[in-house]
Amino acid sequence: MNKSELLVHVITVIDGQTESLVNLLELKGFVASDYHQQFDVDPIADPDMLDRYSIGPDDVAFLVRHAGVQVNFDFERFAYFIEAAQRD
Repeated sequence: MNKSELLVHVITVIDGQTESLVNLLELKGFVASDYHQQFDVDPIADPDMLDRYSIGPDDVAFLVRHAGVQVNFDFERFAYFIEAAQRD
C-alpha cells in the first residue's frame, strides 16, 4: 500500500464541553480540490488539505451534495472538522 492509500479525510466530531473526540466519519472519494473554495483552502499552501478545517452550518448542504454526508449536525453541542488521517 503506498502513502496516498494510507491517507484518508474524515469528519471529526468533538464534544463542545469536554473537547473529547466523539466520532470519526470517513469522507469516501474525497478530492481536496473539490473542497478548496468551500473551506477557503489555499491550494498552494495546502493542496491536499492536511490541516484541520472547521465545518459550520453554511457547509452542511455542500457536504451533503459532494460527500453524501448524512449527519444530524448539532452545532450547539459539538464542533465538526475535516481532517486528514492515516489509515492503520
